[in-house]
Amino acid sequence: MVWGNPPPPMALPRRTSTSSVSSSGSSRVSSPSLTPLDSSAALILVHDEETQSPFHLDSDDDNEDEDSVPQFDVHRTSTPPLSPSLVFLYLLVPYLKLGAMFLPHTETPLNYGLPSLFVFALLAAFARQLLYMLSRYTRSAELEDVVLDLLARGRGKERRRSTIRIIARAGIGGLRALLATVYLRESVHLLLPLLLNGTSLTLRLGLTSIFILVVAPISFAQSLGSKRIVYTTWLTLATYIIWLTCITYAYIHHMPLENAGWLRTGTFWQGPVTIAFAFTSSSTLSLYTSLRGSHQPVTTAKPSKFRSFELLSVLSVILALLLTLPLVIFSADPSVPETSTAPRYSVLSIIPVLNATTLLLSIPSLIVTVPSLPVTDRLRCSTSFPISKILLLVFVTILALVPSRISAILSDILLLCALTSTYFLPAVLHIIAHFFERPLTILTPRNAQSREGRSGPDELLLRKERALQKKQFRKRIVWDLGVWLLLLGGGAGFVAAIGRVLGTW
Repeated sequence: MVWGNPPPPMALPRRTSTSSVSSSGSSRVSSPSLTPLDSSAALILVHDEETQSPFHLDSDDDNEDEDSVPQFDVHRTSTPPLSPSLVFLYLLVPYLKLGAMFLPHTETPLNYGLPSLFVFALLAAFARQLLYMLSRYTRSAELEDVVLDLLARGRGKERRRSTIRIIARAGIGGLRALLATVYLRESVHLLLPLLLNGTSLTLRLGLTSIFILVVAPISFAQSLGSKRIVYTTWLTLATYIIWLTCITYAYIHHMPLENAGWLRTGTFWQGPVTIAFAFTSSSTLSLYTSLRGSHQPVTTAKPSKFRSFELLSVLSVILALLLTLPLVIFSADPSVPETSTAPRYSVLSIIPVLNATTLLLSIPSLIVTVPSLPVTDRLRCSTSFPISKILLLVFVTILALVPSRISAILSDILLLCALTSTYFLPAVLHIIAHFFERPLTILTPRNAQSREGRSGPDELLLRKERALQKKQFRKRIVWDLGVWLLLLGGGAGFVAAIGRVLGTW
């Protein structure tokens, strides 16, 4: 392919060879596709034989409009096109669940709690931005597609792709199913102390069955765009805000914030680690794809900045930070007076109800986004019921009823998996994409400058491309530095935490 006129930078393919045309001896350079049609061209674009569709690294060009990026195939995702307000909602609510509600009970000093809160909020936004850029880099709508593109791309790797796809889907689905299990179990244990004979196994079994029957019809929705899921998610946000108001009222009036209904978690649920878990999320890329696929009327006006996924992501992290900041302060100075008056304790009985409601109504959005279980076509066609989701709800119910010792191990596993998928996995994928794969580059024939007649425009284009790559290279240094700090610094603490957990088990 030959460039006669200066193309926009985003028209470049995602990967090309890094050597010049005259010096490269690889089979790719010797292919017929590399033969220039115009001998006076100074820049030659080399296509990778395995490249499915061209796409640029990321939005390094500050002047680039995000809407100029080629659209994803939204129909391949589990999430339909969503409005910016709904995307913002689904980006925000994962931060206001179990991790945030557990913070008042951790008793973390402020000199540890406040720095940890700001650091992990920043790391969560950084890791989410990494996934966003990887999604654009690979033009993949789901996390499993990103992994497949980086680890098993090209012809002759069907078996590897199939294996990696199964592992990726199992990991994604297992994390969300385990999260739903912990939500269900915690919601039951929060309400048991408010009932007579709250330690009864029969009562616990009955309450678990009632809760799963309540969330089952909502969980049968097709996607996150379903009205049932949307209304339920808005309701969880409202119950969290009411719960935070009650917690603030209890703290101001010196009421005890302890609640015996919280399940005894594993040894890893302490202080800063719980704060790190509060900023984990299990779904990001599908939301970006849904935002890109939402309806955009044809107009010459400049698109609204609120359609930018980057802006929505940053705003969601900032709002989550503001909504969890009081909890860290309350955790540092829990009030347990002996002279609390009786009427004030009525607020304390509302707090666990709001806790349980928020966690329980968060289960359907998790079940909807779990990849379908491998069910035979005959069984799927024989009934109109969603067999995969029914089996998943049964599995979640069984895990929610396991003994406390096993549930503590499951909570530790959940914590480690959530931290890995949120903070470390994006960093590892970034390193694979940009350190082990061939980078984007421009090929310049050595004799391009000696050609007559067309040397002026070619030289101008060459300077522009070199200036653009230099600008992108500086930004890449900043991102690579952050990725390595996240991977190496966090990895040391991660390994130490695993050793501690295994030693306790």
